[in-house]
Amino acid sequence: MKDKKVLLILIFVFTAMLFFSPAGAQKLQDVVFLKNGSILRGEIIKIEMNESITLLNDCGDIWVINQADIEKIEKQPVVNKTFVKRDTADNIVYKRKGFYSNINVGFLFGGDMETPFPPLSLLFVSGYQFDWGLATGVGLGLDLLTESYMPVIADIRYNFRNSRVSHYVYVQGGYAIAIESPDPYDYDYYGSYGSDLKSKGGYLINPGIGFKLNFNERNAFSFGIGYKYSEIYHTYKEYNGQEIERTIKYNRVSLSFGYHF
Repeated sequence: MKDKKVLLILIFVFTAMLFFSPAGAQKLQDVVFLKNGSILRGEIIKIEMNESITLLNDCGDIWVINQADIEKIEKQPVVNKTFVKRDTADNIVYKRKGFYSNINVGFLFGGDMETPFPPLSLLFVSGYQFDWGLATGVGLGLDLLTESYMPVIADIRYNFRNSRVSHYVYVQGGYAIAIESPDPYDYDYYGSYGSDLKSKGGYLINPGIGFKLNFNERNAFSFGIGYKYSEIYHTYKEYNGQEIERTIKYNRVSLSFGYHF
């Protein structure tokens, strides 16, 4: 069972990194290098063959450039300077607007824990940060409870400050998909009649608070504490063939450590 859960963790991490890579959210812009050493950035909106190009820059200005003055033209990622704010104390900038991703490693405390370590919880979130503090995103996770589940969640959070240390509140909610069949011997109340035992997954909600240690406009570490409640639905057949549904409720305190990029 332990080897199987380790394999699930590795598969999940690899898959989630492919889907939540921030590279997919990057926009490209035209970068024009002139022979006099100047560099212009924006969007080429018109091309006159062998004569000139027309460039709309980030400030809304229109430039008409003779092709004879152009050394080369490239496509490069957009450097959006409108969503960051400069901290006058230490000259460090922090992201205030734009796409983001984060990976969280958490532990679920509570219940009758028969192991020295609490159950592990992994979560990848990708979304959009608005410049007035609100951020919304979606996430994909892996919770190693009595069985393994894959939470698919919506994430809403609010950041209170734009400084080296910023505090936030969040709420996550969604559905946990069962990726492992329950073992009846892990539950005292199924006894010997827990035949054809299956898990249908169930709903979850996880509100919490935390703080984030910002290093620059892209990278930060965070620590959060929350209350994670989930209802998991099991179905099984009694000795007389009747199918029974049972609701398993998990109440857990979640401690999570995150990396934001």
